[in-house]
Formats: sequence, structure tokens, C-alpha cells
Amino acid sequence: MTEYGMERERRRRASSLIGLLFLAALSASLAFKVGWVAAVAGAVGFLVLVYVAFMFVVWRDRRAEARRRASGAAPSWSAQLPVASALQLGAKAPGRHSRQQEVGELLGRLSLVDGGLRWEPREGDRKRGVGPVVWDRSWTPEVVSLWGPGSQGCLTLTRPDGMAVDLWIRHPADLRRALGSAEPGSRRHAHGNSES
Repeated sequence: MTEYGMERERRRRASSLIGLLFLAALSASLAFKVGWVAAVAGAVGFLVLVYVAFMFVVWRDRRAEARRRASGAAPSWSAQLPVASALQLGAKAPGRHSRQQEVGELLGRLSLVDGGLRWEPREGDRKRGVGPVVWDRSWTPEVVSLWGPGSQGCLTLTRPDGMAVDLWIRHPADLRRALGSAEPGSRRHAHGNSES
């Protein structure tokens, strides 16, 4: 994972922790009005609801991908590409000619095509002129599973000259398997690091 990716992951973890602390504080304040049992039940219910919502999104994504693959489409995964990386790799980003900063990520899909990887932006960004990005076999992939719900991961692609790009993906284990079977026996493979 690049420095940008590690900083993004630190921010995500900090935001999650702040959210949990806020929920705990809210539950404690409610406990004085409605009682501890009701406050704890409400907090647990909220966490379960969030988890179920995440798992529904994951399930729906997996079903859609299974239908795509059954119809003969190349394997693909939901993927976010940092705007700064997209610009560095030659893809125009929305807001480029405005006063917006080159921060954040572009939503899209990552596909495995002929042993290489291709990222396509979502339809709305395509209409605004954002183009695809392609990584050939010279880029070395590393897939890392990330902590949290929703089957999240980070794919780091590194060029022989040391340039590296992070993409945030769903279903990292599936991507790791696909990359491993794309070129069996070669040096190009996915490493399975898991953060807890």
C-alpha cells in the first residue's frame, strides 16, 4: 500500500472510531432518559442494521457479478481510483478545469482482461469525459484485505520503475484468486496480507 493509501486507511479507521464513540455517548445520554437496557438495545440494533445494509450491498454486488461472468463477461470488481492517480496515468478527471482540488476517488469497475487490468469509470463520469485506465502485465499487483464490513480491500499496482497506484476494491479474496490464476507460475501474483 502506498503512503496515500495508508493515510486514507488511517482516516477511515479514525472516522469509524469517532462514529462508535459518538454512538456510545448518545447511548449513555439516552440511558438516563429511557434506561440502560433500551439504550443498549437501540445501539446494538443500529449496529446490526448498518452491518446488514453493508452485507446486502456485498450480496447484491456478488449476484450481479455472477450474472456478468455467466454471460461471458470478464471478471470485474467495484473499484475506486484516486483522482490524483487517474490524472497521473492520463485519465481526465471531472472538475479538472474548475477550482476543485485533485482529491478523492473516482468510482468505477476494474476488469481482468488478457492478463492485464482495466479500470472503467462509472457512466456519469464517462459522460463527463473521464476515460479508462489500463495496467499491462509489467505492473505487479498486491491485494490487501482491509478491516471493516463490506468485504473491502486495497489493490496496489507497482510499475518496474517504482511508481505505485492504490485502488480500493470490493471482494479482495476473489480478486486475489483471479490474479493468481491469470498467470500461474509467474512472478506476477497477489499477496494476501490482512489487516486487523
